[in-house]
Amino acid sequence: MKPLGPPPRLYGMKITSNRIEAFFVLFATIVLTLIFYANDFNKTSQVILSLGIAWILYLWFIKKPERPY
Repeated sequence: MKPLGPPPRLYGMKITSNRIEAFFVLFATIVLTLIFYANDFNKTSQVILSLGIAWILYLWFIKKPERPY
């Protein structure tokens, strides 16, 4: 079934489930990085930050939306 209207947009960009998920991943990445950084696990926080950024970039640019408009 096709959507009833035009796709929702924010600042000209289509809002897809991947971009919404990317914001949740960004939030979780920041929280986990800060927790590990505050407990003096600097290397671990760098790894979590790197993985989170890679995952966000994958969701934002590479992965196709499940229900494209």
